[in-house]
Amino acid sequence: MQDDTLSREVCSVDIATKTNLEDLVKVGERLLKKPVLRVNLESGLSEPSVKETNEEALARYEAIVLPRL
Repeated sequence: MQDDTLSREVCSVDIATKTNLEDLVKVGERLLKKPVLRVNLESGLSEPSVKETNEEALARYEAIVLPRL
């Protein structure tokens, strides 16, 4: 997952204020609600999935990986 719209303050690793960390949590929560992006191998462009959100994909991945640990 990635978000290319973050402000300079939010994406800076040098600003560890409470406000900035709270903003990062909000960004993460927003990213979880977005649809999964998949690369179209023919066009090379990212396209949103209509089947699942990032949150659902991570839950599915967790169900596969954690039992194997």
